[in-house]
Amino acid sequence: MLRKFSAAACLAGGLMIQAIAADNELQLLSRSHVVLENPGLNAAQWRWVREHQRLRLAVWQPMAPPYDITTGQNDYGGINADFIGLIADNLNLKVVVKRYDSYDGAVEALKNGQVDLLAQAGQNEHRAGLILSVPYSKNKPVEVINIDNPPTQNVKNIAFCAGFDQKKLRASYPGAKVNGNLSGRHALEALAFRHLDLFICDGVTTQYLISQSNLSNLSTRPLRQSIDNAGFSFAAIPQNGPWIEIIDKVLKALPVSVDIEIHRRWNGGIPLSLSEQRPLYTSLEKKWMAEHRDIRVAVVAENMPVSWFTPAGQMRGIIADILTALRLRTGFTFKIQSYPNFEAAFKAVEEGHNDVIAGAVEESIWQHHLLTTQTWLYNSWVMVGKKHSPSRLEAPRIVVQATLAPGMWLSKHDKEQVEIVDTWRAGLDRVGEGKGDIMIMPLIVANEWLLSPDYSNLKILGSVDTPPMRFSFGAADHFYPLVTVLNKALINIPPEDLHAITRNGSSGNELALSNVNPLLAYKKMWVALAIFLGIGIATGIWRFALLRRRVQQLTLSVGLSDKSNQGKSIFLATMSHEIRTHLSAVNGMLELITARPQDTKANHQRVMVALQGAQSLLALTGNILDVSRIEAGKLVLYPERVSLLDLIESVAVLFESQAAQKGLAFRLELDSELEGQVLVDPLRLRQIVSNLLNNAIKFTPSGSVTLRASRENAAVSGMVNLRLEIEDTGNGIEPAVQQRLFQPFSQGQDSQMGQGSGLGLYICRKLAEMMGGEILLTSTPSQGTQVAVRLLLPCLAPLAFSERAANNSATAQQTPLTVLIVDDNPAGRMLLEHQLKHLGHHAVSFTCAEDLLNYLGLHPASLVITDCNMPDMAGVELARVLRSDFPTLGVFGLTADARDSTRDEALEAGMHACLLKPVTLERLAENLRHFSPLPDKGVKTPAFVIPPALLEGEKGRTFLRLQLSVIEETLAWLPDHAHVSDAFIKSGLHRLRGGLQLLGVDEIEALCISLEQCVQPEGMASLEVSLKVLRAALEERLHALSNVLQQVGDGGMS
Repeated sequence: MLRKFSAAACLAGGLMIQAIAADNELQLLSRSHVVLENPGLNAAQWRWVREHQRLRLAVWQPMAPPYDITTGQNDYGGINADFIGLIADNLNLKVVVKRYDSYDGAVEALKNGQVDLLAQAGQNEHRAGLILSVPYSKNKPVEVINIDNPPTQNVKNIAFCAGFDQKKLRASYPGAKVNGNLSGRHALEALAFRHLDLFICDGVTTQYLISQSNLSNLSTRPLRQSIDNAGFSFAAIPQNGPWIEIIDKVLKALPVSVDIEIHRRWNGGIPLSLSEQRPLYTSLEKKWMAEHRDIRVAVVAENMPVSWFTPAGQMRGIIADILTALRLRTGFTFKIQSYPNFEAAFKAVEEGHNDVIAGAVEESIWQHHLLTTQTWLYNSWVMVGKKHSPSRLEAPRIVVQATLAPGMWLSKHDKEQVEIVDTWRAGLDRVGEGKGDIMIMPLIVANEWLLSPDYSNLKILGSVDTPPMRFSFGAADHFYPLVTVLNKALINIPPEDLHAITRNGSSGNELALSNVNPLLAYKKMWVALAIFLGIGIATGIWRFALLRRRVQQLTLSVGLSDKSNQGKSIFLATMSHEIRTHLSAVNGMLELITARPQDTKANHQRVMVALQGAQSLLALTGNILDVSRIEAGKLVLYPERVSLLDLIESVAVLFESQAAQKGLAFRLELDSELEGQVLVDPLRLRQIVSNLLNNAIKFTPSGSVTLRASRENAAVSGMVNLRLEIEDTGNGIEPAVQQRLFQPFSQGQDSQMGQGSGLGLYICRKLAEMMGGEILLTSTPSQGTQVAVRLLLPCLAPLAFSERAANNSATAQQTPLTVLIVDDNPAGRMLLEHQLKHLGHHAVSFTCAEDLLNYLGLHPASLVITDCNMPDMAGVELARVLRSDFPTLGVFGLTADARDSTRDEALEAGMHACLLKPVTLERLAENLRHFSPLPDKGVKTPAFVIPPALLEGEKGRTFLRLQLSVIEETLAWLPDHAHVSDAFIKSGLHRLRGGLQLLGVDEIEALCISLEQCVQPEGMASLEVSLKVLRAALEERLHALSNVLQQVGDGGMS
């Protein structure tokens, strides 16, 4: 039987090693999901994310829980996984986790570019030349001690976790022997068994491992001498600096509560809560679950604290709590059947008497050819022997339980040394009677059994040098759907709940109670009952208080949610009303114009009404965008030199006619002291005045509206204290309404009037505050309203006459431009063509970027206006091509995307301006006035001649094609001339000069001679531009010559 056991163990171990070696890529298992409204990336960083699309993370053996954990064979979870998952989710990235055999292998892969990141990095990685992100886990090192054997001042044996500056730590413990080859788990076990005096590790790892292994005799305390430790970061090579910058921004954008939630999840410090939502199952899984409601579970009877039974036959222990959690997540009814040992339990599953076995370890399940689920507990193998046994035994007699032992470790010992027993009790009895030296048991099981007085002469001698075991569920092959369902349910149980289950899974030492005097047992039972009732009452009071507090928090959250939903509803209702109102005017007027084209006089008025409706819609969308920018803190002012009188008069002219149409008197009162110029954003100042005048006219049924501008005394020299007043004789505003008028989406009380979006006054107040001013409202019901705007603006000295004249002439005169339009939308092309022709420019339109580029190869142009979102080539990509091939050409972009990031990306690509649709005539004219074509650096279309001998028939066409091929070859290597040898450059230029001499292009030939003698970047760039112009001219001549030859050929044939 032992031979069979060892062979199966070796086979299982070999298969496991092969599986790990064959598949080094793990599946990320992140348990945190938070959506950030704005991670804060700029356009270049978003472009980096889009170009890479995946993030490769290196992990290495052995794993360091709780930072990295593999609960199954190919999944990767833990604190690192939670944070990297949050980063990936918010950047829409795929995460590839690659596992390496060692830390050195992971670092080498990082430096070779096979992966992008390492996790759990600190100062050691920084000193090795890697760059670090901001810390995602600000853990601190602590001392772990055995409270039953506290260390003295002179510590003899210590161990350190990886990741800390061990040189500094050693200095704090002079003379101590350092054990450097222990994992965190084995170091804690050695400390618990008194083989170490002190262990130094981070607090998060320590708390997790102590909770997992149920090492109740260990405790933590601060370091004797604190060291600087920022925490764990992500690390990358310097070439991947953008990844670190991007990760920094996402980590900084995460709420503090996310960090707290992740660390609390993994520190084992939260009480059990079985209120999680059920996992998402596939339709096939749901069908299988409906058909198999009852699941038969095989459990070993005496396997404390994993499973045990009361005298009444009720199961208790860790398995009972886990099955309860699974029942809440699956709806299964688990039918428990107990067996005396694991061999009998496995046999029952193999023969179909049960569906699943619980409480077994993964290695044993594999030996019986069953499927395994996710791991729900890691635990170490330990050796149990007599208290006075020697620390090292040369050839110990080993006792193991059948089908539950570390097979790979046992295979290193002679078969004669190993004795197999059926139960834990039988094995411990053998060791207690001296018939065996050590028994191999799980640590959590050994701790529980050794509490019994029957085994008071035994103790844990140490841990077995083998990877920790994995407790899982096992099922037969044909129950594969059950395994997938259980996997989803186990993943759905929070790690903190599993910690609580394993920590509180003690059997209460039922084993000890079953072997003592009955009277003493009853006495102890009553004492335990009293304690239990006391704890229950205290817990009930605590839970009631906690429940009441949670109910209060939930009520508050519901109230805030309702308020938020109400705000959304108000916003949607308001916007819907405003949009439909203006659209109905536009649509109705255009329908009338279409139906009555002959009614010229009325149609003009209808067009004006439709135009006003469209402009109101545009203003509404502008207000919504302004509010979003204000709320995000991204609204920027662009101050410039402005004449206050001219600006206020221009606004007044617009609203004077609007007031007249309503029968209102409009008065404009200007202070003569406002003569002069100030520094202010004219667009935003005009927006404030326009919004206030529009409200005054809208809500005044009769009487007058007055716009008054004056200059008050300024306390600061060189400043203008501007006071604007808009006064009306309307119905006034109630005091209660005045309190909310400057809030977004808030409106007045008069339902008879047009209400508007409720955004204008809010935007005005914010703009005034950004300019360092304020808005004051005074209103009396039935008497009217006065709104005062006070702004403190810098006063500018007047321009000299010559400078002013030069500016005016530059504005007044503009050479007509040749503008090329690229837009896949026919309406957009037609509108822009008519606008440009109205402004006196020549326009040529194209449906795609390819047609535009072909045209530019033959014809000169001043400016390209391109739509930013086209199917074949986006406007940003086209701009980069134009900047590279036609550096003197201007580029404007058109977009309907109002986000600042879109505009920034366009300008970074080389566009001169990015205009937001719809573009008005005034806006287009203003941008064209400020645009001046780049100089061609003296490059003109060169005059060339074809030698007379080549003008007959096909000779001219052949000659031109030959010259064009030489120019194309030269242009192919010119942009990369810095990476080409000087000999190649001289040879290429010499060959080019031969054709240039025949064409008589002296200027370009002279430039080639100069560059042959001394290569200069400026000269090469000038040559590239000149050759492109010459190429276009030659292609045009070749096209014309081909047409002539075609016509001659057609005539000859006729």
